[in-house]
Amino acid sequence: MSPQNVRILAEWTDDPTESLLTLDLRIDDARRVVGTWSLFGAIDLDTAARAPFVLRPNGDMDFGAQSDRRWRTDLRQRLIKVGETFAIQWNDVDRGIYRIEKVAVLGSKES
Repeated sequence: MSPQNVRILAEWTDDPTESLLTLDLRIDDARRVVGTWSLFGAIDLDTAARAPFVLRPNGDMDFGAQSDRRWRTDLRQRLIKVGETFAIQWNDVDRGIYRIEKVAVLGSKES
């Protein structure tokens, strides 16, 4: 099998109805993120305000020049499969744990 382009859907474990995250990425046969390019995603902060972001190779979540958010994630070091978790560091003290709920191959009806 060769690398696959996938979209993940992840939920915040504290409240799965808030802060849904989607992200497009490429994974290898071992279900690890491949490549060091920037990845594109969005997070639904309060079910009304979607915030697109770019996930940089160093784990920074870049929300653009107009945003004061400086978030960071360890997703690139995690397995990309349903049930796996990763962290988003919101500031120096607070962080959230997210669980991958869906991994769908882009351009496919299968997950």
